Amino acid sequence: MIALVVWLTAVAGGASEAAEGTGHDPFRPDGSWRYTNRLVESTSPYLQLHAHNPVDWYPWGEEAFALARDLDRPIFLSVGYSTCYWCHVMERKVFSDPEIAATMNAHFVNIKVDREERPDLDRIYMAATQLSTGHGGWPNSVFLTPELKPFFAGTYFPPEDVPGRPGFPRVLETLQLAWVERRDEVEQVARRMVLEIGRIEAGARVPQPPAMAWIDSAIGGLKRRYDGTHGGFGGAPKFPPVMRLQLLVDAWERNGDGEARRIVEHTLSAMALGGIHDHVGGGFHRYATDAQWRVPHFEKMLYNQAQLIRLYARVHRLTGNERWRGVIEATLQYVAREMTATNGAYFSALDAESEAIEGKYYTWTRQQLVDVLGGEECETLLKVYGLEHVPEGAGEVLYQRTPLAETATAMGRSLERLQRQLKASLERLRQKRRSRAYPLLDDKIITSWNGMLIAAIAEAGVALGNDAVVEAAAGAARAVLNHLRTDDDRLLRIYRDGEASQPGFLEDYAHLSEGLLSLHRATNNKEWLDEARRVMDVALADLWNEQGGGGFHFAPPSRHLIARSTTGHDMALPSANAVAAHALIELSLQTGEEKYREKAEALLTVFGGNVARAPSGHSELIRAAWRLLTLDEEGRLTALQVNREALSDFYEDLTPVPRNETVNVVNVSLGEPRRERGDHYTIDVRLSIAEGWHVNANSASADLIPTSVTVNSPDLDVTVEGIDYPPAEALFFSALQESLAVYEGVTEIPVRLRVGPATEGDRVNLLIQYQACDDSRCLAPEEAMHTVTW
Repeated sequence: MIALVVWLTAVAGGASEAAEGTGHDPFRPDGSWRYTNRLVESTSPYLQLHAHNPVDWYPWGEEAFALARDLDRPIFLSVGYSTCYWCHVMERKVFSDPEIAATMNAHFVNIKVDREERPDLDRIYMAATQLSTGHGGWPNSVFLTPELKPFFAGTYFPPEDVPGRPGFPRVLETLQLAWVERRDEVEQVARRMVLEIGRIEAGARVPQPPAMAWIDSAIGGLKRRYDGTHGGFGGAPKFPPVMRLQLLVDAWERNGDGEARRIVEHTLSAMALGGIHDHVGGGFHRYATDAQWRVPHFEKMLYNQAQLIRLYARVHRLTGNERWRGVIEATLQYVAREMTATNGAYFSALDAESEAIEGKYYTWTRQQLVDVLGGEECETLLKVYGLEHVPEGAGEVLYQRTPLAETATAMGRSLERLQRQLKASLERLRQKRRSRAYPLLDDKIITSWNGMLIAAIAEAGVALGNDAVVEAAAGAARAVLNHLRTDDDRLLRIYRDGEASQPGFLEDYAHLSEGLLSLHRATNNKEWLDEARRVMDVALADLWNEQGGGGFHFAPPSRHLIARSTTGHDMALPSANAVAAHALIELSLQTGEEKYREKAEALLTVFGGNVARAPSGHSELIRAAWRLLTLDEEGRLTALQVNREALSDFYEDLTPVPRNETVNVVNVSLGEPRRERGDHYTIDVRLSIAEGWHVNANSASADLIPTSVTVNSPDLDVTVEGIDYPPAEALFFSALQESLAVYEGVTEIPVRLRVGPATEGDRVNLLIQYQACDDSRCLAPEEAMHTVTW
């Protein structure tokens, strides 16, 4: 029987169901709300979106926990955030349904959490979902015992059964029955899940001093994974790989690494040209759904703007390229115009959808462009920009075809003239866009994200030579310190509607300290150095992991946390421990105090074994280690010595692969390059798949991870002329009542290349990514790197 691990897979951005309304009128005839629950008192925009559901929602807290214990009911925990598209869909189609709500209220205690307010809870219970399904995403739907131990998890569930996915009523019914009739099994699953989550969140610790070998390994791996055709790393979806690019900029800046520079500049260009960049209004969307960076997932997150401003500003400082100045200034203008509070701090996010359609605010039809600009002006615009189809709605997203200087030359116009024309056209489009329904703005102020933007804007102001930009960063810093710090210097995380709440986490202390240090470098004002030291000293006092030998805990201790995270790997944001390491190193340089260097050394050493094993997941720790190893070059300090057993069958045989089990079911090999004609070659990628297993085809069914091939060369001028993915086989799963697009047996993928002049020993790298499944489980996605030598 197909495992529910496949049935329940529903990564937030990948579900395919339309988001039409529910038909449930939330209002009484007199216009008042039909339902109101406890979330109406919350200051979280995300929780307030659910305040008028018929679900009897509770915020995370003792009131809900006590009720679950008193009634002996399981807890349904729903974690999301205000700009999450599929969170909105589940709110409209599931949580607004009175019949579904009645079942939830009768058999469960229902808790809502905003992941941006409680990243500690988000980390812990996302680990439960990844253990259960092999994937993660939001909304995150987790079922807990009254002791807060997870026993079942998934992401988006539709209001009724659909092919490949059980409806939420079926999930509720099955789990309520299991709670009553198979309680021992449920408790056993919960105990094992807690043990595994605790192990993951504690981090496997094999102390190892920082070493230059980490840096060489990480940079070599990035060069091999680089997408030489489209920029970035690997295939779709593509998130801005800021932390990896910053490491490559280090190699470029420190060692004059030309290949690192080429990868960075190509990727920055690809992102700036693509639809992930909002060409009309400025700023960047959260990620691209395709390998070409053209079709975005339309959320705009403050942390994305911060990361990308900082990266583009650094590269602009190194190169003086005015093209990057334009990207930086447009993003700064967007943040100032649409994400800045009256007190000078910054709002957290802008939603992806408006009028229940993702991207509707941002997309255009050709006729709409003509209506706004007229025929001749529209024709000029569309020589510069293309229109790419998006999955939702009738519009298309603008992307830039080539760098503007190249387009101007091809059109026979001066760059300056074309820039003036486009600026006027894009401003008209922006003004027209303002008349549309605006996406939901999440106007809460988050300490850590503000710290990131303070650092970015301070550094951008220096790179641009603009004192007003630096002063904007200083104004934001004052606002955060005034509103989000207690009398005893402890940070709070959230500020909204005049109210600060939630004790700060490590990322709040680390990012704010780093932002203040960036302001100190930009202004040479000792006030900011003193404030950074105060912030970091509190983190050391409250969060340092003395018993574990070093590093920081992510959160203060709490009896309501089933695990306490102490990890160093990067995710969407850089590791908070890594950011803290950067801040400690800078403090050691600026103050001369040895304690900060010692703490940075201990932190890097305690995570050293993890970094050595998996450098690709620890870019920011590696960057910090590189700086610590070479501090003598900065004239201050001496360099360091370089030296799932089945959980249960009550939900249809969920059997994730135990973490210590290796299952080798796919063998990847390459054929010798075949010269077709002239400089045209074909290389055959062969996947030999074990009997009873399959890999997802390209394109894959539903939201599964497709098989893909990415090509780059450190030595040759290589153009990918085509990757001939074979036709998919339709494999029918009776439990799903659906066929999935797969490859089985021996599958060959011809890769057609045009190769420039080659000399003996020149290399072409091919990165093959795939996910193998059988009829009861999906393994973690894998990648195989192969090099062809000419």
